[in-house]
Amino acid sequence: MFKTSILSALLMTSALLSTSADAGLFDKMTKKTKVPTYALNDIYSGLKFNYLDKKDRLIILNDLLGSIELQYALLPLKKELIGLNYEEVKSIAIESEKAIEDVLLDPKDKKNDDIRERVSFLQASSNLEFFDRMDLLIAKFKDTHFSIYTKVTKPVIYTGVRLYRIDGKIVVGALENKFLSMVNKLSGADLSVIKIGDEVVSIDGVPVEEKIKEFKPYISGSSEEFIDSQAVAALMMRNYRYEKKNHIRVVFKNAGSIKLPIFANNSASSTPRLDVITYMNKYKIPSDVTSIGLTFDKASQKWNDSQTSFTGYNTRNLAKNLSSVNEYNGENGATAIRTGYYLNKGRAYAVLQVLTFYAADVTKGTQKLTFVDALRNFILEVKGNGAPLIIDLRVNGGGYASYPAKLLSMIAKEKDKYAPSTAALRMTQYTRGLQEGELIQQVVAEDENSVVTIDMLQNLIDMAIDNRGDYTPMYAYVKPTEADPIVKGFNNKVVALVTASCISACDKTAYLIKDSKRASIIGSHSNGTGAGYSSSKELNTQWGDRLSVFSTQF
Repeated sequence: MFKTSILSALLMTSALLSTSADAGLFDKMTKKTKVPTYALNDIYSGLKFNYLDKKDRLIILNDLLGSIELQYALLPLKKELIGLNYEEVKSIAIESEKAIEDVLLDPKDKKNDDIRERVSFLQASSNLEFFDRMDLLIAKFKDTHFSIYTKVTKPVIYTGVRLYRIDGKIVVGALENKFLSMVNKLSGADLSVIKIGDEVVSIDGVPVEEKIKEFKPYISGSSEEFIDSQAVAALMMRNYRYEKKNHIRVVFKNAGSIKLPIFANNSASSTPRLDVITYMNKYKIPSDVTSIGLTFDKASQKWNDSQTSFTGYNTRNLAKNLSSVNEYNGENGATAIRTGYYLNKGRAYAVLQVLTFYAADVTKGTQKLTFVDALRNFILEVKGNGAPLIIDLRVNGGGYASYPAKLLSMIAKEKDKYAPSTAALRMTQYTRGLQEGELIQQVVAEDENSVVTIDMLQNLIDMAIDNRGDYTPMYAYVKPTEADPIVKGFNNKVVALVTASCISACDKTAYLIKDSKRASIIGSHSNGTGAGYSSSKELNTQWGDRLSVFSTQF
């Protein structure tokens, strides 16, 4: 039997080409073919840092838009749901980048230090404005799950004051007194006159509500209340729309007009962004590290100095006046579950405050148990004493998708069944690649206990392919929810508290509670997204552009 290796085949092909009459043509083709270099030919245009010129920006933008079209699960629905005209958004974004000219140094000025400094600053401004435009683009999808980030983190600018919307007014909710005391010494301004509860009237001469409107278009969010709350917070802390000065002028109702210095959180543990540093230096915005020796961790909302902390209102401490309080911390050390009893007019109401669904295990002192067991143990306790139950979901950023149905099962009435969540798959190359590996039935009847068997899922995909549909038909991927086998039914009265800070899996919990009619919901519109992420060991929905500037997840 004749066999040939790949190497032998390549050698044979090479020999044929070298003896063929077309060999000369092949040589000409290889000599004339130019491999595109994308932005590499302009890599030297940045004087102090990697400057993103028009060519770079268009590469990044087209990479993102192409991936949105291929992978973003909700894209076909966005026109119907929020009136998004994607083709128009896409066209405007591309044409806007094309219209912005590059900031380049004239070769004759390469030895002029003043001009080099000026060009460097303009290049820094150009980079930051591009980052802002990308935020504006993504925010148009109104999806809390869909945000875009620079891979090298942009520092946060802040003042040591936190603002909240309370009863329609923008008020001081919390102060970092130690930080403000340090700022007092540096600036000479008396910031002690700023008090919790004082109302903000204007910022830099602009009415505060108008200022909030300026920030809203940059925020990815699924509900107006969530977007508003983030825009209010951005008045005093953000990493976009940087100021063009090193302070903001705030007019308070009681404290009057105050010049608040701005600091940048350039964390010593992260890679510095030279474009941002160049920009900050121009406007003399100091780094907190070099000025006062403090850094602020945006994720944990804490200073690196354990003695320093905000005093005043904190959304994570919403459960007030509780007795018999127990707190369970997640793997990150933050409180994940808080339980207790609220006493009012001689009656006790059980309170279960669920602050996250992103914890597998929790600890209370030296005790360690699963997140689900911590919930179940309290539900069993409340079942035994007959108290009405308040489930506090007001500040919960979501987490594991299986937890909402498990929580519902713990408060399910005995013998009741509730409809499960439903799903559909958007038909994309990624979806098919992800599902195809799961559509091979290795053993006959291996999935006979599944709600959606392999054959059923294959039929759904086949239907979408045959009908050239954007999505598969809807299907229930879990069984109906019924009483937890350990709790064995919970008949106490239940209410759930919800705000726009109830996100993702928390929003799913609110949906299941509402749909089941198991509890009354008190509060405002939760901040759902409609979709999560699907991935396997080999495939995931992480995205990054070819120039490694941005990342996101579809």
